Amino acid sequence: MEPATFRQWLAERGCRFDSGKDSAGTHGHASVTVHHGHRKSVLPGIGTKQALDPAVVRQIVDDLGLDRSELPGPVSRA
Repeated sequence: MEPATFRQWLAERGCRFDSGKDSAGTHGHASVTVHHGHRKSVLPGIGTKQALDPAVVRQIVDDLGLDRSELPGPVSRA
C-alpha cells in the first residue's frame, strides 16, 4: 500500500498526524506520529512512491485500535 493511500484511510477514520524526526536526531528519517483518540503509533518516513511493508501497516492499525478488515485493497493482504 502506498503511504498516501494509507494516510488518507487513517484520516477518514479521524486520525491526526504530527510530523517529526525519529530518535536518530537531525540525521534520521522523518517520521509521522499518528493519533487516534488516546492511542498513537509511528508511521515510518519513507518515499511517497515506496510501498509500505504490510506488517508495518498491520501494526499501526492494531496500535490505533482500528479494524484491519476495512483496509483498502484485496482482503488477502489485510
